[in-house]
Amino acid sequence: MKQSPILTFSSSAFPIAPGEDADTNPGIYGKSLAQWLSQQLGTRGLACGEAFAEDFGWCVGVKAGDRGVHVVCASGETSDTWQVFCFTERGFFEKLRGRPDATQELEQVFDAVKDCLAAAPEVKDVVEEE
Repeated sequence: MKQSPILTFSSSAFPIAPGEDADTNPGIYGKSLAQWLSQQLGTRGLACGEAFAEDFGWCVGVKAGDRGVHVVCASGETSDTWQVFCFTERGFFEKLRGRPDATQELEQVFDAVKDCLAAAPEVKDVVEEE
């Protein structure tokens, strides 16, 4: 797995739906943020799937070139703090065949995510953490 830095920020624009953490670990939210990011990335020409739940947060699959990148959205310590990061996975057979990792695609999607957050007036205090 190859992962981007984590973006943290604050915003009250992403409401938490009652029971949405039933599909993730308890206290992990981010469905409305993932849906919003999917829409925003789509307006930038990236093909995005629907938001789906994982234990660690809400994800959006993004097609970048011929590779897939996942964007993960999760709540922070308070109801208006959020974390977003991107990752790619290279399967066993891709490694065996010597297929390069998706660093370029990961960077492309991560930069688009940063641009979406920077352009949104409802998003404040974006910090990039390694």
